[in-house]
Amino acid sequence: MQIVTISTGTRSSAQGPRVATAPDGRVTISTGRGTLTGWPVGRLTPTGI
Repeated sequence: MQIVTISTGTRSSAQGPRVATAPDGRVTISTGRGTLTGWPVGRLTPTGI
């Protein structure tokens, strides 16, 4: 199970296990109460460690 962060609007985001990925790149996650679909938030890769 992979936990992902998605952007659901300009000021909102959510995290949860990935349920599906749409052909346009959007990701659906499970929230425990249902599902949410949004754009994945990029992960930062540490450098110089």
